[in-house]
This record gives sequence, structure tokens and C-alpha cells, in this order.
Amino acid sequence: MINGHGDDAWNYNIPIKADFSSNVLYGPLDAGLLDHLRNKLADVTHYPETGAQSLQTAAAKAYDVDEDRIVVTNGVTEAIYLIAQTFRDREAVIYTPAFAEYQDACAAHGLKITFRKWEDLRTANLPKNGLVFLCNPNNPTGWAVTLGALREYPDALFVVDESYIEFAPAATSALRHGPGNVLVLRSLTKSCRIPGLRVGFMIGAQPLITQVRNGKMPWSVNRLAIEAGLYIFSHPEDFKVPMERLRAETKAWQEELRAATGWKVWDTDTHYFLIETPAPMKMKLLQEYGLLVRDASNFQDLGPNLIRVACGSPEHNRLLTEALGECAKAGR
Repeated sequence: MINGHGDDAWNYNIPIKADFSSNVLYGPLDAGLLDHLRNKLADVTHYPETGAQSLQTAAAKAYDVDEDRIVVTNGVTEAIYLIAQTFRDREAVIYTPAFAEYQDACAAHGLKITFRKWEDLRTANLPKNGLVFLCNPNNPTGWAVTLGALREYPDALFVVDESYIEFAPAATSALRHGPGNVLVLRSLTKSCRIPGLRVGFMIGAQPLITQVRNGKMPWSVNRLAIEAGLYIFSHPEDFKVPMERLRAETKAWQEELRAATGWKVWDTDTHYFLIETPAPMKMKLLQEYGLLVRDASNFQDLGPNLIRVACGSPEHNRLLTEALGECAKAGR
């Protein structure tokens, strides 16, 4: 089970001034969505649809795929575990550093696991077989890659996690060119600011989706999550990520962090990125400054002297810049 995830303020009895630890778009919940969910709250006295069929229909239209090619899941994490469960007869290949749940799900279902460096994806020299997990854009690095050679490896099954695709114009979605050996994972969590509702989707060729759906438990997606998804897909203009502004804010903040600390701030194709620190920083920032960041302890090939942060409001960004600047001056 996952430990060390971002947005884990519930672990600490400490007031949080600013949370940089998750990759959710900063800002409040959309007002229209909030009103819609309030109006639907009384419906929780009834069971949801067994397979979130109405949301499946809306998502299929939004992603321009046939309905039998999509499964609605309780966040992308449920999809990851379903895939490992369904294809547990394969060996797993995971491109790292990566979201820890790929490894945890495969281990839970007894798959043999090997690791490859995420940078190797840029060479297009991909595994010839196995169950291959990759994240594009990647979590935690924020790097994006163009995937154009997947059909050349018909004996491999590629799981392409596109949970952050809305934040990376440089990434090419596998939805557009993915052949029959690709399962694409999508999420409303990050770009629509609803991580507490858990809404995810798995999209792929109909035979693969049928296999996965046969092993899926009923009622895994609750009524409010379904209603949130239906509202979002019917109001797409209200949920567009302001990428031009967000990228400009991210780049400016990265330069401020470099100037304030002298530390390595990793380049990124998204709004989140890694910072190399001379010592573990998470608890220091939390206890002394009330700032929550994500340390990289449970990312394969990384460690606690790396923190991942996501661009917040300019006011919040300034708080972290000043705190890290003080730590750097003090040699901590």
C-alpha cells in the first residue's frame, strides 16, 4: 500500500500555510461544480451505477473513443491494480523514477519486475514483450516524450499513464496513435482539482478492456464522483488548464529558486519539478515554516535529498522560495 504520497497533511497535526506536495492545479474548486455537487448530495442515499455507465458514455464522447474501449475507475490507482491483476502472467517493466504504485501493484499480484531508466524512452528502444509501465509526462520529473513507435512492439503491452497530459503541451498522447497493445490512463483529479473524489479512466482496444472489466468490482466509483465527471465533461471550457500562464509562472519560480538557493532545480515540461537539497527538507519545512512538500523517498532511483514541488500561487511560491533561501544561507 502506498506510503509517502503527496498531500499527506492528515499525517501531521501542524497548520499548513501552503501545500506544494501534490501536482493538482492550484486554486479553489470550480464554483459551478461545487454547486452541482451540493445539489446532488442527497443522492448518496442510493447506490451508484455498478460500472459508472453514464460517466463511461460521457468520457467516451470526450476522448473520442467507442464506449466499449473505456473503463471508469476509482482514480488511476484502481486502474493500475486492475491491470496488474488482469495481466499477472506477464513480466513487468517499469520506467523509473516512477509513481510507486506501478511497482506495488505488480508486486501485490506476483509479477516479476525489471526497471529501465525513463530517459531511455527517448531512444525508442522499447521492450519487445512484457507489461510495460511508463508515465508521460513523467511523475516525479515532469519530463515529457513523444511516443511514436509502440506499434513496432506488438508482443508488449504498454500502460501509458497520462494523468498529467493536460499540463504538458510537449507530450503526444497515445490515445491518438496507440495501437491495440496500449492501455492509456487518464484522470480528472489533477487538472480539475478533485483528488478527493477519485475519477480515472482506462482506454484501450476492446479485447483488452473486456479482460480488465471482467475482473473489476462493482460500485467502485461513488455517486458524487460520477456526478463530478458528468459535470466536468459537460462544461469543458471551465476546466481548461491555463497552460501559458502556468508555464510562465513555473519557469519564473524555478529561476527564483535557483537564485535564492544555488541548488539544482531540475528542468521540467510541466508545472511540477524536482529540487536537489543538501539534506532531507520535508519535516524541516513542515515544522519550521508550515510548508508541505513531497520528498522523493519512495520513487525508485531517487531519495530524501530530492523534493518535488508543484507551482502554486505567486504568494505561496514566495513563501517556499524564502524558506529554502534561509535554509541555504544557514547551510542546512
